[in-house]
Amino acid sequence: MRRIVIIGNSAAGLAAIEAIRSHDTRSRLTLIAAERHPPYSRIMLTYLLSGKAEFDLLSLHGPDWYERMAVKALTGRRAVAINTERREVVTKDSSSPAARVRRIPYDLLLIATGASAQRPDLPGIDLPGVFCLRDLDDATAIIRHLDTDVPRDRQPRAIFLGGGPVCLQALTAFAHRGLKTTLLVRSKAILSQLADARTAGLAERVLRANGVSAVKGVEVIGIEVGSGSRRSAPPLIVVTRQGRRFPTNLVIIGKGTQPNVELTANTDVATDRGILVDDTMATTCPGVFAAGDVAQATHCVTGRKVCYGTWTNACEQGRIAGLNMAGCLTKWTGGLNRNVTTLFGHTLGSVGAIHADDGAGDKLQRYADRRRGVARRLLFSDGRCNGAVLWNACDDLGVLGWLIATRRDCTGWEARLARGPAAYADAVQPKLVRSRVMA
Repeated sequence: MRRIVIIGNSAAGLAAIEAIRSHDTRSRLTLIAAERHPPYSRIMLTYLLSGKAEFDLLSLHGPDWYERMAVKALTGRRAVAINTERREVVTKDSSSPAARVRRIPYDLLLIATGASAQRPDLPGIDLPGVFCLRDLDDATAIIRHLDTDVPRDRQPRAIFLGGGPVCLQALTAFAHRGLKTTLLVRSKAILSQLADARTAGLAERVLRANGVSAVKGVEVIGIEVGSGSRRSAPPLIVVTRQGRRFPTNLVIIGKGTQPNVELTANTDVATDRGILVDDTMATTCPGVFAAGDVAQATHCVTGRKVCYGTWTNACEQGRIAGLNMAGCLTKWTGGLNRNVTTLFGHTLGSVGAIHADDGAGDKLQRYADRRRGVARRLLFSDGRCNGAVLWNACDDLGVLGWLIATRRDCTGWEARLARGPAAYADAVQPKLVRSRVMA
C-alpha cells in the first residue's frame, strides 16, 4: 500500500486530498499540520476581525471530513525536516520544542507549507501590540489585544505598515470597530502590486473620505514604547527615517509574505524564491511535489516561474498535484494573479500581468464612468488580453481571467471589452461571429 504524506492543512493540501481520493481510495494518506485548528479560510480572517463573522463561518470542513477522506490527520505537529534519501518527514509537537521526534515514512510527498508574513528586522518589532495577520492565531491575538489592552475612553489608533490587500482589508475591518487608522507606505503608491497608479489614486481617495490617512514615501526605522500612562498616551510610537513619529495603540505589519521553503534544506528539492515545480507540480526530487503559496510555478502570460500567493491558484495547484500523485497525468497550463479587495463599499479587482515590466503588453484600453464610479484598464498584446485592473466593475473578472488564461485572440474587440460584459458574446467566439457576419 502506497504511503502519501501531505504537509499543510490549507487550500493546496486540502484540494490535493480530495483529488487523490477521487481516483485513489487505497493509498494510506497522512496529513501533517502545525496548527491544531480544523481547516479554515485565511481569506475570511478580516471578517473575524471586524466582528462580522464567528469561526464557524471560516470553517472549511466539518469534524468528520478527515474520516470521510480516510486521512490520518496529525494536527499540532510541525514538520521540521525531510530526509529524501530515506523518504521520511521528521516532526515534532508544535507546542513543545522538547517533544519527542516522530518520523513519518512516505512514498509520495506533497509540500504545501504555504508562506509566512515577513517581519522586518526593526527595533521594537517584538513589542506587545505589534502583529502580523496571516493565520487564525494572529487574528485572535489581535482581537484579544483590542478587547483587553486598548483603552476605551478615547478613540484607539492603529497603524499599518504596508499598502497591500491584507492591510486594506484589515483596516476596513478596524474601521467597523471604531479605530482611527493610518497607512504607512514606503513606495509612492498604495497597492503597487495590484493596480496602476491611477486606480490606486481612486482607492486612496476612498480611504481619505473614510478617515484613513495614507502616508507614502516614508521608511519605518523602529517602534518605541510611548511615554505616560496608558490612559493619557498611546502605548506605542512608530518612528520613520524622515523624523516623523506616529503614536498608536496597535501596529499591523503587512510587508508581504515569504514562502516556507525551510524544509527543503539539505535535500535535492530546488528552490528559488519558492519551491520550483514543473507542470505536474513535481519538484526536482523524485516523489516530492509542491503546491500552493510555497510553490513557484509558470505564469500563463509571462512564462516566468512565480509564487502566486492566492487562494484560487493554491486550490488548483493542489488539485493538479493530487491528481498526478494518484496516477492521473494532469498538467498546469499556467496561472494568473487574481485579486479582489473591498474597500468601504468599493471594489478593486485585478487579474493577469498589469505592469509593463511583467510583459503586460503595449496596447492600453481604458474606460471610465464617473457617474457610476467605474474605471477599467485592460492591457493587450497582439490582440490578446494580458491583464486587467477594474474599479467598481468587477463582475466580469472571471471571464477576463479566462480570456487571459486561454490566450484568446480578441483583435478588434479591445475597446468593447474595456467597457464591460456586453462584448463577451462576440469576443469569446470572434471567428464564429465574423463568419456569421460574412454570410
